[in-house]
Amino acid sequence: MGIDRFRGFLLDRGMVYFYAVYIAGYFLLPMATGHRKVYYALIIPSVLVLWRELAAFYRGNLLALLILLYTVYMMSTLWWTLDFAPAGAAEQLGYSFSVLTFCFISGFLWQQYPHQMDKLAHRATWLAAGAAVVSIVAWYLEHPFPGSRLEPLGVMHHQNKASCAYGIFLVLCIHYIFSGRGRDNKAAYIIIGAAILSLVLLTQSRTALAALAVALLVLVGYRALGVLLLGAAASWALLAINPRLWQERVVDFSFRPGIWRQVIEDMPGYWWFGKGYLADPHVAAYERVFNHAHNGYLATLRDGGVIGLMLLMAMLAVALLWGWRLYRQRGERIYLALLLYGMTCITMDYDRLLVHPKELWLYFWLPVALIMAVYPLHPANDTLRYPGHKQ
Repeated sequence: MGIDRFRGFLLDRGMVYFYAVYIAGYFLLPMATGHRKVYYALIIPSVLVLWRELAAFYRGNLLALLILLYTVYMMSTLWWTLDFAPAGAAEQLGYSFSVLTFCFISGFLWQQYPHQMDKLAHRATWLAAGAAVVSIVAWYLEHPFPGSRLEPLGVMHHQNKASCAYGIFLVLCIHYIFSGRGRDNKAAYIIIGAAILSLVLLTQSRTALAALAVALLVLVGYRALGVLLLGAAASWALLAINPRLWQERVVDFSFRPGIWRQVIEDMPGYWWFGKGYLADPHVAAYERVFNHAHNGYLATLRDGGVIGLMLLMAMLAVALLWGWRLYRQRGERIYLALLLYGMTCITMDYDRLLVHPKELWLYFWLPVALIMAVYPLHPANDTLRYPGHKQ
């Protein structure tokens, strides 16, 4: 197959199929390494073939430029990193390129193939609910119910990160409940949402619950308070069942403030340009050593200094502004809700943002990518709306 024929195949919805396989892999593949190989084998070569179409689509896009500037600057810090290693630097360059390709192709597909991508979003929500049910059953057949912290199946094993990834589909589910048509459709998504919410609760992740609280308040306002109170009560009840978790996570409250304080205390001498992107992320606090900063903003400050943090905040500020305008001018709350969900997640957990294919892509980079693609086009086409949005 020649390059031109392959490009034609990709533009004739072939790229959508490749993308759907990758998204489904989050839940269906048993190992993260296999999932990464799917991205490297299917998505990256296809994006390289479509570079002309992507360049034309994003020409003059401010948010795309800011994402690129943030990535280029953070990779430039490799030159003065405290723990420079050629192999590590090459690996990080590859990761950053992967993030860029994911952002650019996600937004492109969302606008060029809205009906197919809307169908993919719905099917992915169903798949997340099915994976949640299977994960719950499989885990609690071998572990105490409900006191043990659930580890979902698929490539998402860490409770906090997995629950954040599943939570993004719960946000979509709530959107479908309040924007869809038909009583049966709403009933189906209430059941689907209950399955995903159950998984989030059983992972006992306060990060995901806090992010969901922010997103639901944006989506449905005061009507979310009942769901939030129910979720908070269930979360505290699960912790109370496990005395060890109660002691570590309720009585001692949280280790995050001490970690954040220590990251800042270690910054003197590196404020402007940071320690570099290969600096050791481990943090010593509470007479323990934690493996990362538990805050994406502080991690950016650590690695890229004030300049890196300013670029990140500029990128998110533009995304927030565009998301707000889509809400105010068109009534589309979903973009703002998804973005604030991701921003809340990286406030309470995670570290570096330019990483290989991981859960972070779903709940942080994907919302940014969708806003990047949608907002610049909406004034020119007033009929262009979120796929599936109630007209």
